[in-house]
Amino acid sequence: MKTRVRASAKLDGPVELPPVTGFVESSFNPLLYHVAMTCLAGQDIPGDRLGVVLVSLMGDATTTDLASERMVSGQVHNPLLFMQATANAVLGRLSTDLGITGPLLALSTTDDPAGELLAAAELLLAVDDLDAVLTLAVELAPNPRTARAHALLGTDPPAHDVAVAQLLEPHPEET
Repeated sequence: MKTRVRASAKLDGPVELPPVTGFVESSFNPLLYHVAMTCLAGQDIPGDRLGVVLVSLMGDATTTDLASERMVSGQVHNPLLFMQATANAVLGRLSTDLGITGPLLALSTTDDPAGELLAAAELLLAVDDLDAVLTLAVELAPNPRTARAHALLGTDPPAHDVAVAQLLEPHPEET
């Protein structure tokens, strides 16, 4: 299935974003949330006709590492860190705030992340009764652990935090 971009947004580099209620410490969730909200601004798509697909190789490494560091040092565990450690948590927040009831997917791959993201979006558009799919890609600047993981995987980390959103819809000639 061929698709076309209906809307897009990008947050690139050091940027101050308002916090997202229920999420702390990490820039991953505000990046994802605000790039999605920017991309969807002014779009009139019923929530049951919109799917969301996210791709991120390392996910919210800040939260994962912070929770691990606190546990190892014997500090009190923050329950918000447990909840927000998966990318699906912020997708759930986004869907609640916007009334999205279509499918939500989170992917992680070293094999052509952009291609996998597009393939998942095209599959959702082909098999589900959707008008559009919001695609999201988010990566944080590397910390020492993720820099080492990138080196082992042979992938290039971003120089700084980055988030990209595209709202894809079926190409009219293909429907």
